[in-house]
Amino acid sequence: MQLFSSWSERQAHGLRLVLLIGWLALIASLLGPPIDFDGHPGRMELCAPTGPCELYDNDGNRLFWGVVVPLGLLTIVAMSHEVWRRICPLAFVSQLFRAMGWQRTVVGKGGRRDVVKVSPDSWLGRHHIELQWTLFIAGLCLRLLVVNSSPLGLGLFLLITVLAAVLVGWAYGGKAWCHYVCPMGPVQTVLTGPRSLFGSPAHLGNGGRVTQSMCRTVGDQGKTQSACVACQVPCLDIDSERAYWQTLRGKRGLTWAWYSYPGLIVAFFLLIQWQGGGDVDYLRSGRWAYDGTLVQRIWTPLSEWTPAVSAPLLQPLQAPPPRPPELPPPAGRQQDGQTTSGRGWDRSGTHRSRSRTAQPGDSQLSGQRPRSLPSGPTHFTAKPTDNYGNSGQ
Repeated sequence: MQLFSSWSERQAHGLRLVLLIGWLALIASLLGPPIDFDGHPGRMELCAPTGPCELYDNDGNRLFWGVVVPLGLLTIVAMSHEVWRRICPLAFVSQLFRAMGWQRTVVGKGGRRDVVKVSPDSWLGRHHIELQWTLFIAGLCLRLLVVNSSPLGLGLFLLITVLAAVLVGWAYGGKAWCHYVCPMGPVQTVLTGPRSLFGSPAHLGNGGRVTQSMCRTVGDQGKTQSACVACQVPCLDIDSERAYWQTLRGKRGLTWAWYSYPGLIVAFFLLIQWQGGGDVDYLRSGRWAYDGTLVQRIWTPLSEWTPAVSAPLLQPLQAPPPRPPELPPPAGRQQDGQTTSGRGWDRSGTHRSRSRTAQPGDSQLSGQRPRSLPSGPTHFTAKPTDNYGNSGQ
């Protein structure tokens, strides 16, 4: 359909401005104090299947994940990129520095200043699909861990995304944010293929030079004219079918995106259901958008799993336990375990009180001069004993 591609740029610009204001208002509502809407349907009944729970009093998460994101995907599939790439608030803010003439420039031919563009031979030009898909997976994981139900987490996430789009728009000319950084580019390729349901063919029935969602501006005479700077060739915004077939093979990361997308989506919803204890109503009722205990519960398996894995690894690094102190032998015990008295200690340290028969070496042992045993400043001398343990005196 030529309706979307021939849509007035002035009307598209006005709609982009309205959506941007709504985006910023949503961020402010998430970061500021909550706005309580009276009569919210079933606010406390959402916890009925699992008992009492802690809920956030902010509808921003449910509004964004339950309305904005599904409408964006529906627009991509049904109305094509000719609409969503022209009205996307992030694409709009990425052109802020271009509109003000403050983009990063380098010295080009003839000494003039040229806007920096992403080179096809640069790392970003060769690996942008891999970067975009990595950001997509990271966003899904971050949503499961924090931003699904946390108003503060979602507000910071959206604010950082807006700042990133502005920064990329300053660093590179054209739609560098849409082509090389935003994860929705590969998602659109996987979902729609060469062209969406109501998309128009760029090479048929178009008498003008401005096709599909290519960059455009309004001239001095009020006519729409192209503002393309050739930031990517072939360009999805100029001819989506040509860009699709020419990059279908040999594009780094595109095969990864094709084969992993179904599994990512299925695993994502299964994990949300698992967060609710396997309850399907937790997923369908939208309780995940208000669950205040989600962040605490999501780390529970990790806290149980970490010690089991880290303990064997850290055990060799731990200091050995201290050895118990060795006690000195009793006074009547000799080094060979023999005693001159029937009352003494055997080799195992057991007290022995029964008398025994005198041995040939006993007289020699008893005839030896006893040694003095130091004990502080005073010295005591051990007295010899007879075979019955009696003192010599």
